[in-house]
Amino acid sequence: MPDPAEFEPFLTAREVAERLRIAPTTVLRYYDEGVLPGRRLRKGPRRPVRFRWSEVEAALIEENRP
Repeated sequence: MPDPAEFEPFLTAREVAERLRIAPTTVLRYYDEGVLPGRRLRKGPRRPVRFRWSEVEAALIEENRP
């Protein structure tokens, strides 16, 4: 049986920011700090990052546990 996350669409930093109600630059900073998981799409100076919402949610839940 295929993993459901395998078919989950990737989100941009802006889309994640809209869902979390924060700035896209904050999403990217959290990615750089290792708070949010994401993937760089390619090598080079302008390397966009994409996120899976289920992974973002899991990271936020884990971050807020006592």
